[in-house]
Amino acid sequence: MQRLVRGVRITASADALLMDPRARQEATFSACYAEHHRRIYQACLRFGGGDHGFAEDVTHDAFIKLLQHLPRLQDHEDLGAWLYRVATNLALSRLRRQRWFGAWLRRQAPTPLADTRPTPESSAELREAAERALRTLAALPPRERIVICMKVLDDKSQIEIAETLSLSEGYISKLLTRAWRRIREAGWETEGDATV
Repeated sequence: MQRLVRGVRITASADALLMDPRARQEATFSACYAEHHRRIYQACLRFGGGDHGFAEDVTHDAFIKLLQHLPRLQDHEDLGAWLYRVATNLALSRLRRQRWFGAWLRRQAPTPLADTRPTPESSAELREAAERALRTLAALPPRERIVICMKVLDDKSQIEIAETLSLSEGYISKLLTRAWRRIREAGWETEGDATV
């Protein structure tokens, strides 16, 4: 039997869902993991500037939080949005604590498309541009980095960012303005709407 529980489609026997709350929670968790793991991992990968270890750790921690909080979450809550919010806040906390971002930058390089063979010169230019972009992103304070990633890479509105981070819209606007200013100061050109 398929059933929609907390915004996640789960498959289990009717008896298990009706009789055993633990079985229902396990089924909900498994379905939620299958449905949202990739999206949460990709967001964490962006927040961590491409560091797979960072993304794996934060994604793991977000799903552990889900497991811990699932019994207390309301049936009407969207677990995908809840997980995204938790992962974003965990990433921000981790970035504040660690304040590293140096050694892995040297290891980063764009991966060429499989069907194109870039010249050594163009490959070097792409690598330099990617390293410069990552250095610029890494130089941003953690909150500004998270907010700019959410805005540009996750295509979130200021309202969505404010709700996710439990901050005011005005403060999000201020963080975005600061981040764009720092990005321009680093020599990057930004589009007309990149002021906020």
